[in-house]
Formats: sequence, structure tokens, C-alpha cells
Amino acid sequence: MAKQRLMTAMDTKQMLVMLFPDLDVSESDQTVEQTQQVVFGTYIDDNDVPVSLCAIDWPLAAGLGAALTLVPADTAASAAETGQFSETIMGNLREVFNILSRAFMDGSSPHLRFAEVRMGREALNADEAAILDGCAARMNMKLIVAGYGVGHCSMLTL
Repeated sequence: MAKQRLMTAMDTKQMLVMLFPDLDVSESDQTVEQTQQVVFGTYIDDNDVPVSLCAIDWPLAAGLGAALTLVPADTAASAAETGQFSETIMGNLREVFNILSRAFMDGSSPHLRFAEVRMGREALNADEAAILDGCAARMNMKLIVAGYGVGHCSMLTL
């Protein structure tokens, strides 16, 4: 059983709608963490042990990172194709990952915090990669970022 709470797609939408008013979020069957074009947000507990991951595909990483500060959609589309994210998009993406830390917590779950962005599965350290194999709970979502396109997210926790 998961130690961390895992919000629903609707909870996640309500959390992000203040940043992205026209965001559409729905549950999906598509997993993201196995793809080559993935960006991970890693989350650690109070002992600095990795306990959760948020995996997003390049289109969603580019869309969320660009939409936050209105980076042009064509810049986001180029980043989504190449995986080459500007410092602005990456900084914004870190903020989105930070906010998403709340998707893993409620009043009864242990505290955790956003730690790192990892570009691709091969960039995960051994403790982070172990979350993929030991995953006790997961949620897959499809997100549509108005003006920036569609992407997918998988949230995994021990």
C-alpha cells in the first residue's frame, strides 16, 4: 500500500487551474515513464529518500513550461519535438513540479518535497529508478494545455 496519497485527475486539475485556467485533465491508460521522451520530477521525504516520481512527456513538459509565462507556442512546439528546453521553460517546469508535490500528500501522509528534474529514465539514480519497480500507486493523465497542445503524465509513488 502506498505511503503517499495520490490525488485524482480532477484534484490535479483543481490544483493547476489557477496557473492554467483552460487546462483540461482526464484519466488516461497511457504510461509515460517507459518512453524515451520523458522528463521526471523527483520527490523526496524528510530523510531525503526518493519516494515519488512525476513523469511527463516532452509535449506536456514544453506546453506547461511555456504556458506558465506565455512563451510562444511555436517555441514550445519546437522544444516538444527536440527535447531541447530553454532555461525559461525548465524554470517554469520546475515550478509546476514543485506545485505537483501536493498531489502526493494529504493530512495523514508523510511530507515530501520536489527535489530534481531528470531528463530521461537513464538520468534517474538507483533510488529514483527503484520507484518505477516498487510503485504502490499510480495515476496516468492526459492534459490539454490551451494553445499549447496535448501531453501525458504518470504520477508514481511508493
